[in-house]
Amino acid sequence: MKVVRNPFSKTVIGDDEPLCNQKDLLAALTMEAHSGNNNVLLAPRRAGKTSLAMRLARDYRSAGGLATIADLSAVPSADAAADRIATAIFAALSVDNKIFTKLSRLVTAFVPIITMNADGSFSVSASPSGLVKSGIDKLVSVVASLDSISSNSKTPLLVIFDEFQDLAQLTDSVQIEAALRTTIQHHKGSYLFIGSRRKLLRDMFESPKRAFYRGATTRDLPLIDPAEFSSYLVALAEASGAKWPHEIADSIIATAESHTYSVTAIAHALFEATAPNSPNKEDLAEAVKTAAIRETSLFMSIYEALSPQARMLLEALAAEPTKHPMAGDYMSRHKLTTAGTVRKSLTSLVNSDHIASDENGLISLTDPLMTRWLNTRWGKRSMLRGLVIQAPARNRLRLYAPATTPQQCYETDALQTCDNKIEIGALKARVKNLMNEGSATISYRFSVFLLTKGPESGS
Repeated sequence: MKVVRNPFSKTVIGDDEPLCNQKDLLAALTMEAHSGNNNVLLAPRRAGKTSLAMRLARDYRSAGGLATIADLSAVPSADAAADRIATAIFAALSVDNKIFTKLSRLVTAFVPIITMNADGSFSVSASPSGLVKSGIDKLVSVVASLDSISSNSKTPLLVIFDEFQDLAQLTDSVQIEAALRTTIQHHKGSYLFIGSRRKLLRDMFESPKRAFYRGATTRDLPLIDPAEFSSYLVALAEASGAKWPHEIADSIIATAESHTYSVTAIAHALFEATAPNSPNKEDLAEAVKTAAIRETSLFMSIYEALSPQARMLLEALAAEPTKHPMAGDYMSRHKLTTAGTVRKSLTSLVNSDHIASDENGLISLTDPLMTRWLNTRWGKRSMLRGLVIQAPARNRLRLYAPATTPQQCYETDALQTCDNKIEIGALKARVKNLMNEGSATISYRFSVFLLTKGPESGS
């Protein structure tokens, strides 16, 4: 049986994979890199900025330049940041043995460690040399070495710091920012600072009180043109043996609001379910549900990390985007408490980049799949007292009630029944029997819900 590759990658796009659009932005950033200028690239979470940065680095190397990418996401300390940057430098230099031998010695705070992997490939890491003190001194030393490397290169070194704003979350962030700005401002290399927590990153470069004020040109990652995005999806599907109507691709992009990851996740689920056949609208509807459900672990971790008040506001904005979340009728409609609490939650959600306002001031979630997940998981329900029991996958228990009938139905592999009149007590008794038989286990304590949709919206 021939194995068909799903062409819709949900990870960072590889060097040999096609990248949709962004030609103008890539050209501008490439010119800036060769000119030794610094830039900030802002984009929502999972909007494709890292894939764009990787493609920029690839093209810059192809033109004879050196490029390094350091991931600073959730970095816990200045020492850890120094380690990540040093590792990224050694990895970038290792593409050429002569360059590695000549330039790696310029990173005096670390020494490279080359490891042979089980498959015969090699990986590089960094180990402290002991020549530089820990903390900010070590970080400054590593960043200073970037200029030494650039000075010994034919073209300016391109340095990309991914999730750079996470440095601002450290306890000694003020000192770190000041030390890095002093070190970087006279470098001959080109720096690209990218991040998904746009408010925090923008403040670092646009607030007069911050060390990096006016230290780089700020750019926003534009949405991909819907028509070009649609043609891109159709072409990828066709290259893998499936013929997709343009209307289906257009619907994917409209549903996902041109959000790069959301578009890709839906397309991935649709191709998986229908290839090599041509999908229809019903297939697309199922793929959208599948894509949202597959993000449950991520979305739940985000949701659980929020305060109860921020959760309520997030749910309200998912159900009803608004320009005025502190308006009395809006707060009453969504059971929000006080204007002060809403204001505090707004600040938290904006700083985390879970919500944003558009050019018209309308506030909504930044992730369309999370919007759909929240509305499907908790929206449009009326509660009945009782318990919802979640069974293992092999004995899946679902509880639901079509809104147009008085029926309450539930099903598992062990028991499938639909009665016109089932008392909650009787329902509990049947669930208890299943549990005693080992057919079901309690996963969460909730209420039994009366759903407005069919069984696919069950607990």
